[in-house]
Amino acid sequence: MKSAYVNGRFYTVDSQRPWAEAVLVQDGTFTAIGTTEQILTAAGTAAEIVDLGGRMVMPGIHDAHTHLLFSGLKHRFQGRIDPTGTVQQMLDSLAACSCHGPARDGQPSWIIAGEYAPDFFGHTPDRAHLDTRFPDQPVFLYDYTIHHGLANTKALELAGLTDTTADPNHGRYVRREQTGELTGEMVEQARWPVLRAIPDYTDDIYRQALEWAVATCHRFGITSVQEASASPQELRVLTAMDGTGTLDLNIAAHLVWREEGFGGASRAELDELIDRHDSVASPHVDTRFVKIWLDGAPLPPHMTQADLTADGDIDSTHLLVPSDELREAITRFDRDGLTVKIHCAGEGSVRAALDAYESVRAENPTSTTRHEIAHCTYIHKDDLERFRELNVVAEMSPAIWHIPEYGLDQGFKFASVHKADATMTVGSDWIITPDPNLFPAVQGMLDRGDESISIETAIEALTRIGARAVGREHLQGSIEVGKRADFIVLDRNLLEIDLHEIHATQVVSTVFEGRTAYISDDAAL
Repeated sequence: MKSAYVNGRFYTVDSQRPWAEAVLVQDGTFTAIGTTEQILTAAGTAAEIVDLGGRMVMPGIHDAHTHLLFSGLKHRFQGRIDPTGTVQQMLDSLAACSCHGPARDGQPSWIIAGEYAPDFFGHTPDRAHLDTRFPDQPVFLYDYTIHHGLANTKALELAGLTDTTADPNHGRYVRREQTGELTGEMVEQARWPVLRAIPDYTDDIYRQALEWAVATCHRFGITSVQEASASPQELRVLTAMDGTGTLDLNIAAHLVWREEGFGGASRAELDELIDRHDSVASPHVDTRFVKIWLDGAPLPPHMTQADLTADGDIDSTHLLVPSDELREAITRFDRDGLTVKIHCAGEGSVRAALDAYESVRAENPTSTTRHEIAHCTYIHKDDLERFRELNVVAEMSPAIWHIPEYGLDQGFKFASVHKADATMTVGSDWIITPDPNLFPAVQGMLDRGDESISIETAIEALTRIGARAVGREHLQGSIEVGKRADFIVLDRNLLEIDLHEIHATQVVSTVFEGRTAYISDDAAL
C-alpha cells in the first residue's frame, strides 16, 4: 500500500534538499519527495492521503545510548523511591508495592527499587534501615548513579557476603566506622555478588518491560537506539519479538564485556555471548557491537571517574581495565568487525580509551570500523583532535547537562567537539533519566554559552550522524528516496521557535518503516 504524507514541513537532513512539502511511502520506504502537488500526482487514486496540516516533520531520532530492559523493569516492575519523602515512607511504599519478585524455589522474593540520592538517609546509607521492615526478605536499592547500591542483611546473606569479605579490585564495601561491619552499601563492582544473586525474571516479564520501553521510545520520536547493556536475557526476548514481527525499533545491541552487573551474567557467559554474537542477531537487532566500562560515575559521594593528574598523566586509581588488557580486547574485537563503545566519565579515562584506540589503529591499519567513547562528560582540550584522527565517535550522554543538581555544568563541550570535526552523537542514557526525551537535551546543546551549537547541528547529531555511527546511514537518518520511512511529526517547528521552547516539544506521531508506531491522543491527522 502507498501512503502520501502531504502539506508538511519536512526537514530532511539532506543537504541537497533540506526542505520538502510531502513524501510518498511504499513498502516501508520513501519512494518520492517533493511538493504536495507532485506527491499527490505520483500517489494516484489508491494511496492513503495523510494531511500534516503544516507541521514540522524530521527523521526519526537515534538515541545513541539507552538501557531498554533496565528502564522497562525499573518503571514497570520495580519499586520507586520518592527523593522528597522519608525513610519510613519509603519502607511503607516498598512493603505495599507490587515489586515483590523475582524468587528462587524455597527462597523469599526480592524487592528491587531505586534510586536513593546521597542525602536520602540523612547519614551513610545502612542496611539497618531496611532490616527493621524486611528482616527475612532480600532488598536491593540502586543509588542515583546506578553504579552503586544498598542491600539489606538477607540480600548480603544470599550473595555470600560477610563482614570479613574483602573488597574487590574495582569496588568497595562501605563499612561501619566503629565496628568495620558492612553497612550494605556497595560501590561499583562490589555490587556484583548481590546482583548475580538476584534470580532472573520470567521471559514474560522481560517481554512486557521491553514492549513498554519500545513504546516509550516511540512516544518521544525515537526509531533507532544503541542498547548500551545488551544482556543474554534481553537479547533472547528481543529476537523472539522480532521473530513475531512486533519489534518496531532498530537496535544496535552492545554486548557487555566484563561487567557482570550491567551484563546480567558471569564474565565467562558474557564472553561466550560475544563469541557467538551472530546467533542472537535478527532483522532489527544488530549484535556487532561491544560495550566496555573503563571507569565509574563523576557524581558524589563516590566519585569513581578516572581523571588526569595535575601533571596531565592518567590517574589509574579508578580505571577498571588495565591498559594492556584493554588494547588486547579492542584489537580482537576490531579484527572481528565489532564496534566498541567505551564508557568514560573522566578526562583520564577518555585519554586512556583514545590511547587504546590509537594502538589498535596501528595494529589493524586497514580496519575501517568506527569505535566510540560513551558519555564524553569531560574531554581534555589536547584530546579533542584525536577523535577525528582516530575515527572515534564522541557520544555525548547522559542527557542531564541541563539539570543543575547534577553539577556537570563544566562538562559536555559540544562546540569544542564539533569544531574539532569529531563525529558527535547524542544519547539519553535512559535509566539515569526519567524518560528518553531528548528535546530538553537539544535545548541544552543550544544554550551552553561558548559551548553552544546550532539547531541544525544538533538535529543532525540525533539523526544522520547517529545512523552513520551504527553503519546504517544508507538506510536511515535522513528523508531521502530509497531510505526507510522512519520519521516523526512534531507540534512545533524547531528551526523557527525560541530555543527556550524546544524542551517542551511534543511528538504528534512516529512512523517506523512506513507504519504508524505512535500517534498522540491530541493528534488530528
